[in-house]
Amino acid sequence: MKTTDAYRQRLLTELIEHSAQIDALVIKSRQAGTNVNKELEALRTQQQITTNKLHDLEDSNSSAWENIGDGG
Repeated sequence: MKTTDAYRQRLLTELIEHSAQIDALVIKSRQAGTNVNKELEALRTQQQITTNKLHDLEDSNSSAWENIGDGG
């Protein structure tokens, strides 16, 4: 497996985990009526960072292929 493929897979896994944690906190706050906004916001921030990294990786891969097609 290519290094970028492994990194992409790791980022996707992190993104799924962040989404699951956010969903669990939303449910927890609704059921218990607790204020978990700070924790929820921190997880959403991590989710956005991971999403941005994934987009950057995908953009860099497409640019690399374009450069190869142009002769490097």
